[in-house]
Amino acid sequence: MKWLQSVVIKLWGTILLLVSVVLIALTILLLEFFNSFHIEQERGHLAKLGQQVETVFQAHSGIEEGSSTAVEITDIYGATLIAKTQDDSVEANISQAKANRIIKELERQNWKAIDGEEGETAIGNYETFDGKAALAYRAPLITDSGNGTIYLIEQLTNIEQANEGARQIIQLCVLLAIIGTTVFAFFLSTRITAPLRTIRQAVVEAGEGKFDQSLTQRSRDEIGDLALAFNEMSSQLNQYVTDLDKERHLLSSILRCMADGVLTFSKSGELLATNPPAEAFLAGSPVPDELIELFQTVMQEETEMTVSFEREGRFYIIIVSPLLEQEEQIGAVAVLRDMTEAQQLEKMRADFVANVSHELRTPLVMLQGYSEAIVDGMTESDEATKEFASIIYDESQRLSRLVNDLLDLARMEAGYQELRIESVEAVPFAERVIKKFKQMGRDKQVTFSVAGPNVEFDADPDQMEQVMTNLLGNALRYTENGEIKIKIDEDRENITLSVIDSGDGIPEEDLPFVFDRFYKADKARTRGKTGTGIGLAIVANVVRAHGGEVEVDSRLGEGATFRIRLPKKQRKRTL
Repeated sequence: MKWLQSVVIKLWGTILLLVSVVLIALTILLLEFFNSFHIEQERGHLAKLGQQVETVFQAHSGIEEGSSTAVEITDIYGATLIAKTQDDSVEANISQAKANRIIKELERQNWKAIDGEEGETAIGNYETFDGKAALAYRAPLITDSGNGTIYLIEQLTNIEQANEGARQIIQLCVLLAIIGTTVFAFFLSTRITAPLRTIRQAVVEAGEGKFDQSLTQRSRDEIGDLALAFNEMSSQLNQYVTDLDKERHLLSSILRCMADGVLTFSKSGELLATNPPAEAFLAGSPVPDELIELFQTVMQEETEMTVSFEREGRFYIIIVSPLLEQEEQIGAVAVLRDMTEAQQLEKMRADFVANVSHELRTPLVMLQGYSEAIVDGMTESDEATKEFASIIYDESQRLSRLVNDLLDLARMEAGYQELRIESVEAVPFAERVIKKFKQMGRDKQVTFSVAGPNVEFDADPDQMEQVMTNLLGNALRYTENGEIKIKIDEDRENITLSVIDSGDGIPEEDLPFVFDRFYKADKARTRGKTGTGIGLAIVANVVRAHGGEVEVDSRLGEGATFRIRLPKKQRKRTL
């Protein structure tokens, strides 16, 4: 039972046991003392009574003569008198037969002399008195008529009664002492154990993570010192746990904010922890075989290793390093880096360099070739020279446009060009741009039209004119014997400008890439019709700078529709 293990019960039991042992020993000693005291008292009384009886016999000059007086005296004290002469005659205050039996029993007793008195005493149990204890006294008797021996016997009933009374009183005192000790023990135990229980409860709460506790020092003893020690320990633990929580939260925040995925493995290969990029990479699926094999290799060789692989069209690099604790390998951590964008950027860089090189090389080759022909005098007439010079001029214009477009795009992407926002009327703006292409449209039998309300919107007119010029130029380049229309739509906050043509259209697989730099759809189909490949990239940058969106819908052979959605109200923006 749990309550038997309580400190209160143990302390109370210990105190009670000690007090009980002491009181029991004291009771035994007191009872023995009282018994000895009463017996000594009775011995003295019996000796004095014997002296009185002896005096009586001597005064009457014989036992027979003084027996009546002696019997009266002994009856007053409740003692039994037996006087025996030398000729064995007996005078007693009891019957002769009983007196003879007592004399025989008295002769078997161990007699003890009385200090400072004449005579001897003996204590024993007598069959004549039904086996009860009695104190006997004997002394020699010398009278004028002869000598003899006197015996006085007194039963110890009074002493036993006195001892019984003393025993009851002592037992009552012992009981009261035990009750008082119990109350005191519980009071003392409570005083000791109450703060211990408080400290125990505080320790239990500290074990549950509640470290911000403070105990009151109620005394300056060891228990008070224990409370102070607990407060110091709780304060230090609270500080340690707070620091650990800060470090854990900091580490967790760092892992959550990392662009790279982090996966932590135990020594057995169990996945212990991941961060959001790693969870997105796994997407609920098992760990890739490439990573498992790399983990096993790292655990065997105890060194950092790196591997790259492709998964679902994306490129990854995984760096796995062993985790060490006191020079013992306890697991490994894997850093997963998505290199898809880097691969794409590298490919775009390579494509950009290749495209720029190609676009620059073509006009330069033609410039070099025709200029060498003129310099070497290979032209047969002035007309041929003019034709060569015209080609050189066209190619130089093309080269100039390419360089200007590159510079414009670079300024836009670098943020060096500021928009000059003005209010623009949609219909006059569209008609002004169309005028640039009407002559070329007539040559290709292409008609232009504007449809929609004359909406006012905020924009940089020069930048938007460049956008519409690029779109109309592309539309005219791929349209013959058809129509190009600028359609204007509006809603509450936005205006939509759509350039719709009935030309060749764009293959569906090329639609996601038409706004990339130097991208040209189906080089074979557009041979002789291509521009610099930068115009639509400029369109996308300018529209985004206006806070708008641009999209394209097209099917091969069914024309194309470019939609520009712009907010009607603009604030000053910088590209």
